[in-house]
Amino acid sequence: MYRSRRVSRLFPVVVRIHPSTLYYSLLLLLGTTYKESSSLIPSHNNNNNNILSNTKRYNHHHRSFHSTSISSDNPRSTFRTRSSKRTMNNPQSQNDAYSKWEEMAESLLPSLVPPLSNTSHKGSSGRIGVLGGSERYTGAPYYAAMSSLKVGSDLAFVFCAEEASVAIKCYSPELMVAGVYSAREFERVSSLDGEVVVEERNRLVDKMVSEVTSLFDRMHVLVIGPGLGRCPLVMAATARIISQAQDADLPLVLDADALYLVSQPPYQHLLSKTCRKGSSVVLTPNEAEHRRLVQAFHGTEEEEDEEDLGSVFSDGVIVVRKGYHDTILSSYSKDDASGKRMVCREEGGMKRSGGIGDILSGTIGTFVAWNRILHHPNCSRKRSDYLPLAIWGACCVTKRATRTAFHKKRRGMTAPDVLDEIGAVVDSMTTRPQQS
Repeated sequence: MYRSRRVSRLFPVVVRIHPSTLYYSLLLLLGTTYKESSSLIPSHNNNNNNILSNTKRYNHHHRSFHSTSISSDNPRSTFRTRSSKRTMNNPQSQNDAYSKWEEMAESLLPSLVPPLSNTSHKGSSGRIGVLGGSERYTGAPYYAAMSSLKVGSDLAFVFCAEEASVAIKCYSPELMVAGVYSAREFERVSSLDGEVVVEERNRLVDKMVSEVTSLFDRMHVLVIGPGLGRCPLVMAATARIISQAQDADLPLVLDADALYLVSQPPYQHLLSKTCRKGSSVVLTPNEAEHRRLVQAFHGTEEEEDEEDLGSVFSDGVIVVRKGYHDTILSSYSKDDASGKRMVCREEGGMKRSGGIGDILSGTIGTFVAWNRILHHPNCSRKRSDYLPLAIWGACCVTKRATRTAFHKKRRGMTAPDVLDEIGAVVDSMTTRPQQS
């Protein structure tokens, strides 16, 4: 016992240190720079000598392994999913990702915004409609509508359940909120059977459709889905609204529950319906929603080619696949491969708080409205020529706003913080430099 105590005094407690940890510690002590040390680290990937580390983590939500890699040429970590890994390993696909629009995109951003002048009137910078908001979800339509105003549109309408209208009105006096259906009435009628009940259902659905479609001529775009809910009668009414909006040449942005709607067999035909007069339908799926759409239209969750989803829809449908890099797939350019795919490589914030997807849908709505205002039917350029670029600009604006808000708030960042930053970001990205 006495001898063991003497030994413990002479030798400190030995801590097991991983060799890589000890290696990096020695590099820091010796003052070796990142670039100088990259050539000394043994590569574990024979196909790419620039990869310094490949630490795997298990994603319990997707039940699959993902890897994070650091390149010696770019110290920033690049998150690679299964779909993007194929592009990274294929130089040809990586080169094809840079379309003709991306090469000139930043210089064209100012042309996407209507100029302000003393002759402008209320609504000349965009009138945005948002169909969403149920008894349970009131924040999502607020963020979508409010972001459209913060980006630069003049007016924002919110069509929601009567039970949600009072709450949304209290969030902001800037929004024009209309309760177009009663959620309790819809739920009550949905649970009943009988011929009389069918007539009552049709009456309630007709009323909801009429309340929204009667204001089509006052909107430049309609965003559908944030907080909409999945009540069967609301789904049926929303499908009719989508169909009539396509007939009326009203651009649509479908998000959240609206994406669930169009993935269901009774309503899948809405995305195969050819839009009239160059109108558009923009889909904004996240990873889970994208998998659901792939399964619905391809019959499998395996993604052989991420561009296949854009090719199965009719002309006028654009898919914005949200992720670390937002990817815009356009069906307008089936004959022009260079204009079919754009990638927003703007870095966003690291906090994924609720409501950011709704802010993106509202931002896209404003940019789509601006595209409609600037490229009217008598314009020499078609609306579809600049629409993918406009959506790309909206993605970049939202990413930069989240990054700016995150730098200020860090872990405490929430969706209202992004709203506070997005207006200044739009100005900084779309203001033309003054010539001296």
